[in-house]
Amino acid sequence: MSRVCRSCGLGIMLETRADSAPSQRDAFLVIDSSLLVQAMSWRAETLLGVTEDSAINRPVMQLLVPADAEAGGPARFASALGEAAAGADEPVSAFVRPWNTFGVRLRARVASCGPPRAALVVLEDEQARRLRVVQ
Repeated sequence: MSRVCRSCGLGIMLETRADSAPSQRDAFLVIDSSLLVQAMSWRAETLLGVTEDSAINRPVMQLLVPADAEAGGPARFASALGEAAAGADEPVSAFVRPWNTFGVRLRARVASCGPPRAALVVLEDEQARRLRVVQ
C-alpha cells in the first residue's frame, strides 16, 4: 500500500496547528499513540540516517532519545508524545538526539496532528542554523 497519494503525488495529508506545522526545510516524524513511527519526511530520513520504509512501525525510542540530562528522562519525551497523540492542545518543546549519536542536540517541537490522532515531531537542526553578525 503506497504512502503517497496516487492522484496528486504529494503524500499523506495531516492537520496541525499553524505554529507547529513544519516548513519545507524541516525534518519531521509522525508518531502514533503506541509511540511507533508512522511517517517521516525526507529530511528526517537524511538527518537520522534511516529510510522511512525501515522506520515505519518501529518505536520512536529506537530513533530518538532525550538529550537533556535534567529533562526528567525518557518519560518526559514519551509523555509529550503520548499527550500529543491523544490530542493535547499545546505543543511542547524538548531536546532530543539520534539514539546512537552523542554530542548532537536537536530541538523537537511536539504537537498533535491528524486524522487519525498522532504526535507530530518537528526536528530543528541547531547546527544547520545560520549565524549572523549582530552589531
